[in-house]
Amino acid sequence: MTRRNFVRRFAFLFFCATLLLGTCFSVAEQPAAAPSKQAQTQTEHFVFHKNVHQVIVDVTVRDSAGKPVHGLAAKDFTLLEDGHPQRLLSFEAHDLDTPSISLPPNTVLPPNVFVNVPKTPERGPLYVIFYDMLNMESDDQIYARQQILQFVRTKPEGTRFSLYVHSDGLHLVQGFTDDKDLIYAALDPENPKAHVPRSFLFSRNFGKGDPVAVMSALTHVSEFLDGIPGRKNLIWLGSQFPLAFFPREGDPTDLQDDERHLTNELTRAQVAVYPINVRGVVANPEGALTGGGPHTGVGGVEAGTVPGAPSPSALNDPAAGGALTASQTEGHASSLTRDHGEADAIATATGGRAFYSDNGIKQMLDAAVEDGANYYTLSYSPSNSNYDGSLRKISIVLAKHGFTMSYRRSYFADDPDVPRHTKKSGPLEDDQEAEVKREERPMYASLQHGAPLTHQLIFKVRIHPLGMPTLATSEEMAKLSAQPAFARGKANPKLLKPIQIQNYAIYYLLAANQIRSAESGPLPLEFAAVAFNSDGKILNGVFERVADGNRSDTLDFGETGATSSGQIATEKVHRAMQELEVPVTATSLRIAVRDTLTDRIGSLEIPLPLPPEPAATATGGSAPIHVN
Repeated sequence: MTRRNFVRRFAFLFFCATLLLGTCFSVAEQPAAAPSKQAQTQTEHFVFHKNVHQVIVDVTVRDSAGKPVHGLAAKDFTLLEDGHPQRLLSFEAHDLDTPSISLPPNTVLPPNVFVNVPKTPERGPLYVIFYDMLNMESDDQIYARQQILQFVRTKPEGTRFSLYVHSDGLHLVQGFTDDKDLIYAALDPENPKAHVPRSFLFSRNFGKGDPVAVMSALTHVSEFLDGIPGRKNLIWLGSQFPLAFFPREGDPTDLQDDERHLTNELTRAQVAVYPINVRGVVANPEGALTGGGPHTGVGGVEAGTVPGAPSPSALNDPAAGGALTASQTEGHASSLTRDHGEADAIATATGGRAFYSDNGIKQMLDAAVEDGANYYTLSYSPSNSNYDGSLRKISIVLAKHGFTMSYRRSYFADDPDVPRHTKKSGPLEDDQEAEVKREERPMYASLQHGAPLTHQLIFKVRIHPLGMPTLATSEEMAKLSAQPAFARGKANPKLLKPIQIQNYAIYYLLAANQIRSAESGPLPLEFAAVAFNSDGKILNGVFERVADGNRSDTLDFGETGATSSGQIATEKVHRAMQELEVPVTATSLRIAVRDTLTDRIGSLEIPLPLPPEPAATATGGSAPIHVN
């Protein structure tokens, strides 16, 4: 994003946030009347769509000292696909020091009122720490955890991390946050969390060293990230990286399918992988190598190679037979060399960077954060419009010399308009195979437990308890029993005993100038709320679109609050209301709004239970948007 475009977007979002912060809710004690059946009849949106198939390529440019290079322009890059030059559709420069929008200082919201704008400016892209205890020796785990905790205390302000732990399974133990205390607590050995043992002591765990187990875990993380906008950097901490990243001749068909699926998911989710080997410098490595240097393998020999063996660039070339074909040949290279080569392979293929032969894990984490936050994003529409599933190579030529580049080297040309089978996480489904259309994915991604706060659309929401918790009726239990948190492992989930539930009214408010729509027909808006338990499983949810009602009756064009001068500001706003029955065991509530015309999303996650609030005063107010 150019500096000028950033300033314009920042000013617009800041205006929307200021407008919403100054807008008072008109909330009655009782919820608004349910929309009539006529209002609930959904009609098709009259929208003009123009689909342009884009390939997005993130490019990191480094100087001779390995530091990111800034100040380059689109004219400095020439992008080729299968050797044919491509016309760039967009070009954006990103750096860690460019902050995002944030709330004005000393902003105090009323009880149980939330705005999807961060309290402090966000910096850089999203980072996922993939803490692979399964492929990490117990001695390495202790030192690695100490180094990570040191890194967390000094991480750049505003950087957002999530934490996956691969131990007795794959577990998201901390969703995206910039809160150092939360990240620290997730790995604190003094107060270990579930699925994060102090040390994973079993010497041969199921899946250790198994590339299929690693592919499954990485695919799951990529599917979680798919649909979340922007670049994501996956920092993989392990003692070994058993991943044959590209299909090779002779692989079983199902393994080739898994490898292809992982490649596609990493590409779609815009993920760059940063493997960090926590073994440190190995004094007497296996094979012919002796000694080592930080991040580079052996002095005088390219990282991940032995004399006479192919370089990582050759190993990473799918057309050359797949990653690590040479180094995986029995007797050709040591296990240490294979680990380094495998790390180089996935880093090179995804546009990341591998780190090894260094005892400073914290320093390697610092370098990965800096490297992953300073990059250029190029996009193009392929001149070859035959989407036949073939592997296509990407190459970039830089006009200026003396620099090195990291970027994704290839992709499979699958038709992006064909719905694909994936694990869909949404308001009423979780970990279920389903067909997800491209336009649906952003909403489902934003509703996942642990997903980041998004503010492409800015909204304010109030969560209002309707009475006290009550015992669920048989009809309510029948609905709840269909959710993953209740259905798993139950022979007949509908026979579950009634549980305590709390009914909530959810009141939305959006600045109307964010939405562009036709004069008649429904607004292009979707609203959703999903409740989760402590394991991130769905307890209940509601997903609704704006109904086709009388727009003049369902929109509030009235007063929106006092300005700093005490005068009343009149601006258009859109209001909506939903109800949701939430089990009292819920630990979080995910809220999202989507503009179906532009695919822009606003979302946030609210911890439960809510603190007590003063009794609401019935003020009447105008009717909310009808949703169905």
